[in-house]
Order: sequence, then structure tokens, then C-alpha cells
Amino acid sequence: MNRSRILFFLVSACLVFPLLAGTLLRAADRNTPEAGDDSLHKYLSVFMDVLTLTRQAHVDKPSLDSLMAGALDGTTDALDPFSLYIPAKAVDGYVETLNAGKRQSGLVLLKERGIAYVVAVEQGSPADQAGVKAGDIVTEFNGKSTRPMPLWEIQEILAGQPGTRIALNMLRIGEPAKANFELKSFDPPAPSLSDFEGAPVLRIQTFGPETARQVSKLLQNQAWPRGVVVDLRGVSSGDAEFAYATAELFTSGDLGALQRRQEVVKSYQAAGAPLWKGGKVVVLIDRGTLGPAEVFATVLHQKLKADLVGERTFGHAGRMGTAQLSSGGRLLYTEAFYTGPDHKLLNEGLKPDVSVSERTRTYLEKDAPLGELILRRGVRHLLGEEEPAKKAA
Repeated sequence: MNRSRILFFLVSACLVFPLLAGTLLRAADRNTPEAGDDSLHKYLSVFMDVLTLTRQAHVDKPSLDSLMAGALDGTTDALDPFSLYIPAKAVDGYVETLNAGKRQSGLVLLKERGIAYVVAVEQGSPADQAGVKAGDIVTEFNGKSTRPMPLWEIQEILAGQPGTRIALNMLRIGEPAKANFELKSFDPPAPSLSDFEGAPVLRIQTFGPETARQVSKLLQNQAWPRGVVVDLRGVSSGDAEFAYATAELFTSGDLGALQRRQEVVKSYQAAGAPLWKGGKVVVLIDRGTLGPAEVFATVLHQKLKADLVGERTFGHAGRMGTAQLSSGGRLLYTEAFYTGPDHKLLNEGLKPDVSVSERTRTYLEKDAPLGELILRRGVRHLLGEEEPAKKAA
């Protein structure tokens, strides 16, 4: 293909993706008022013109199915990392994938601009035991380059039968890394309470139907005048409904809502008196803190003035919806977002009050894993102790 045709194709793609994104979202969002009946037809007309010209200008005439699949994949990539286009032939299998979720791998893997990366890894899962870390870039999946692989295909394999072998080639902070594991059913551990260097640490690893009851049992008859550290590092599983229910143990009143643009789909209120009557609350977060855990951290941050310690979170606490397309395919998209008590959509990462990163390491901490640094820094923050560098000085 000569330079002029390459330029034409790139310009066409830049036009097609936004047009198609707008068209799909208008079709999916039945609550959006239309300016007129001809507005959607106008977008579709321009889209079809560009599609026809793209096919005519390409040296080797591409198939319409390939062009449409590529356009739809690019469009959903532009919406957000969780939005997906599933072709008609894969819909039935993907429904089973949604039901299985990540119960076989413990791995949350997404793609942006063709790059596959690890968002979160559940503790004790096969991926965790194989050494996969949040932030890893996956270059090859079972011997195939991840760049052309659609995300739905990767997720479908990760939700496969127990015993399925998974081989990952990755980049970790610029260095090559590998991980191999077998898919195996596992359950996230129940909430636990431990003592770390004189501070109580409440570890919550998922937000499920039993989480609030389990945490309630841990909080009963406890006297922590100086407060507690709540550990949400790497927590990505569960449901926001149960995150709000767990937050009721700590505070009362308005907890937040599920909102679709300006419409409140559902509100969350804590009517009774909270069980928690302790002191300060410190919440540990990192890049793998996602979804329900972000909801819970936000409620405690806004209602209890809890300090967030660690890394900026991923930033996506939304409810997914689906739209059936005329081709038989489906569009999976974020139809609404959860909020905290301030009713701002949780579609951006939570910024820590005390940042812990490679940049904030002190000389005395140079060999410690970052996750351990977050825990130690959070405990010191709760207990009001000085930083290691200040002690050394």
C-alpha cells in the first residue's frame, strides 16, 4: 500500500471509530433523547460511505466482516477498557465466560490500544501462585501475540475448564517475565484480622454475600482506640451492592448511588447505627484495587475521613450492560457508574492521601516489595510514627 493510501486508511479509521461509537451508544442507551429521526441515519450514512471508500482504496480488497469486526473492536477500545464487541459466532461461548468470570484464574486482564495488561490478581489464585503481578504487560498468550487477539477470546480461555494450561510471556517494568499455571477453581479467602507491628489489620479480599456478616463478627467486641488498617490491596472481585452493605458497618446515612448520567438508578443508605466505634481508619490501596473495593474505600474516605495509603487505583466502578446488534453480535458496555456519598461517578482512579511508589522509596526500603511498603507505611501512618528516613536522620 502506498503512502497516500495508508494516510487515507488512517484518516478513515479516525473518522469511523468515533462515528461508530456514537451510533452504538445511541442504539444502546434507550434513555438518550434524539435530536431527530434523521440524526442516526446521518451518522450511519457517513459511516457506510467511509467503509465503502476504505474497501475500494485498499490494495487487497478486505472482507466486510473483517473490516466491521476491526471497526467495532476499535470503537469499544475507545469507550473504556471494559467495553467489548463480541461477534455473533462467539456470543454463546462468551455468555458462559461471563458466568464463570475469573473463578478459574484470578486474573483481571484488559486491553487498551492493542496492549494487553494485568489489572489485578486475586491472592491465592492460580495466577497469583504463578507470580503474575498487577501492571504486567502480556505480550504472548499461549504462544500467540496478544496484539491481534480480541479481549473476549482471551477471557474465554481464562474461563475454561480446570486443568487448562496457561502460558504468559510478559514485560514487567521493561524486563521480560514468564508465568505458567493451570486453571483451577478457587474461592477468595474470608476476611481476616491480624496484628502487624502493633496495629490491627482487617484484610478484605472480596465483596460477596457473606462479606458484611463476616466482617461484623471480626469487629464485634474489639476495642481499638487508635483505629484500624483496612487492607484492600489487589481486591477486584465481588459486587458493589455488597461493598455498600459492608460499609454500613462503619458509618450511617447516605453511602452513594448507582447513576446513569444524571439519572439515579438506585440509592444506598445505611439506616442503623454503625457497628464500628473505634478511632482512625487507614485504607490500603494499589493499582489492583478495583470496582467494589473502590466503592468501599470511597465511602470510608468521604464519611469517616479515612486516609488512603498506597498507589492510585484503577478507576472503574461500573455496571455493565449489553446491546444486541442486528448482526447477532453483542456490545458489552458500561451502562452506569457507582458513586460515593458525594455522588461523583467512580470512573477515575482514587488518589492516595499518602502516596507509596517506587519514587517514594527511602534508602532503608530499597529492597522491600512495594506491597510490603504500602502495608508498613499504612501502619506507621495509623500509629503516628515517623518515616524511616527521618528516624535515620
